[in-house]
Amino acid sequence: MEDTWVSRDLPVLDAVVKLLDEGNFVVHVADIANETGFDTRTVAQALDALDGPYVAEYQKLMTGGIPDSWHVSKVTPEARQAVGQWPTADSLAVQLAAAFSEAAEKENDPERKSRLRQIASFLAETGKDVAAEVLAKVILRPAGMG
Repeated sequence: MEDTWVSRDLPVLDAVVKLLDEGNFVVHVADIANETGFDTRTVAQALDALDGPYVAEYQKLMTGGIPDSWHVSKVTPEARQAVGQWPTADSLAVQLAAAFSEAAEKENDPERKSRLRQIASFLAETGKDVAAEVLAKVILRPAGMG
């Protein structure tokens, strides 16, 4: 079985989210094809695979099987997370570790620099799962993203 997530589905999903966020009320298969460089049949196959977990409203019109005018009008929060528009607990944990590392590099006090490096190292390695769990509970779930 061929993996279609990276080669087809994710680029189509990314284009859908981008086009919807540009203010389009609906995004037609032809527009997505234009954005991705895929033909309309490939885009339609990807949207069929994405329908439900990532694409909330996908309308297939009676067009004799020609998908050009079929359209998407809504995506799920999971879609926004999948394309990186909304954070996941893991991505926030990675960003937090990077922020502590960056703060350590800018710090002049050797003792504080050492502590910041220790925190960054902990968050990047051992503490990543703990940090991700805390971030999910404290930030993402109350915001409806986790």
